[in-house]
Amino acid sequence: MLKDGTPDSSAILKLYQNNYTPADTSTAAYFTVANFTNYVNKTLTRTSWHAAVTNANSKAETSYGTAPESWTCGASGNTIYGYWVEGTGTQSGKVLWAERFATARVLANGDVLNITPKFTLTTES
Repeated sequence: MLKDGTPDSSAILKLYQNNYTPADTSTAAYFTVANFTNYVNKTLTRTSWHAAVTNANSKAETSYGTAPESWTCGASGNTIYGYWVEGTGTQSGKVLWAERFATARVLANGDVLNITPKFTLTTES
């Protein structure tokens, strides 16, 4: 789906700094994008997603890239609660999925945050 089946060529990975727990109904307006020094959104190109595999819980899962997406905080920091992935093209501005970290990450000058985006499918009954 992410590697071969999506109509758009990329998605945008964004970090959020507000204390929010994502829900199925979350829109981009629910998230406050990070603004620490040196922060930039990351483009996730379709060709860099790995083929889906079945994980230990019998769920289809895919991950992005060969190395984590990385940010190095400059002089001004943030507390980062998680990330969301937003569509581009026909899905522009739509939240595709989001993840809240188990523990918020407090970033100060020189701190590095690494994230490997993953997407896991599960069946619903």
